[in-house]
Amino acid sequence: MKEKWNQNKLSIILLTFNSLLFILFLVYAIIGKEEIRENGKLVLLPLVPVDPRSMFQGDYMILNYDWSKFESTSNVKKFRRGFLLFEIESGVIKPIRLSHEAVDSHNGLYSIKYFRSDYDFKIGAESYFFQEGQADLYSSAKFAGIKFLPNSTSGDKLLVGLYDESKSLIQPKLE
Repeated sequence: MKEKWNQNKLSIILLTFNSLLFILFLVYAIIGKEEIRENGKLVLLPLVPVDPRSMFQGDYMILNYDWSKFESTSNVKKFRRGFLLFEIESGVIKPIRLSHEAVDSHNGLYSIKYFRSDYDFKIGAESYFFQEGQADLYSSAKFAGIKFLPNSTSGDKLLVGLYDESKSLIQPKLE
């Protein structure tokens, strides 16, 4: 009987410890995203036109970035995961090359993480949810706004909004 009691205590201790680790991980991730949101540099990624509605999830937009210029380069299939090195021209990303390592913004180069699925090149910000009934407003989106920390080599980024052709943030209509 005493052995069973010790096993239960050990199970409770392990469950508590694992729960605390999980909570600490979440807090760390949230703090990192808040740092990017508050202090990050905004850059725009061109979008390819998409249908801004999902029958199953409500109003949201799958963000298909325009990698056509980048996809035509010779290094397109080099790495499954790594860093997209880019320059910024008039506030818009200009992809340069793929790399296994991030850069620390020397010579005007910046980096964000990417991964390649069997069919797509992805940066981890491929959908944007918005309030129901706003689909017509967001269908005019030409750019996705991404914030990143220029002096960081983590390659982390945060999707902050959608922008129209004149590079203005699309604001939801208040009802």
